[in-house]
Amino acid sequence: MGSIILCAICLGAFTTNSLAEKLEFGVLLGEWVRPDGGYKIQIRDIKFDGSTDVGYYNPDRINVAEAKVSLWKGLVKLFIKLQDKGYPGSTYTLYYFAEKDALAGFYYQAEMRQTFEVVFIRNTN
Repeated sequence: MGSIILCAICLGAFTTNSLAEKLEFGVLLGEWVRPDGGYKIQIRDIKFDGSTDVGYYNPDRINVAEAKVSLWKGLVKLFIKLQDKGYPGSTYTLYYFAEKDALAGFYYQAEMRQTFEVVFIRNTN
């Protein structure tokens, strides 16, 4: 009987943590624009496991091979892997900064093997 209660308590804690993460991840929903070139990220949905429905545009749609959100050192982290012509395995690793309502981090351009610091701001139009 005691182990059943313990399992119920553990399950409740797990569900609460997942819900808390889902609520924190929700701040990313919407459209984000990179001011230095008009690149756009559109975040349409975030699942409980962190998998994310994302569109990336420059200005046409670029295939997103993988997109996931997680928590990293108290920050909401967004990872996007692109797989398309001109973007063979290029990645974004972005962190949400609530005080600026911005995503900032790194873009790895796989063809050039270079990493760039980037910022995306929320598109409020």
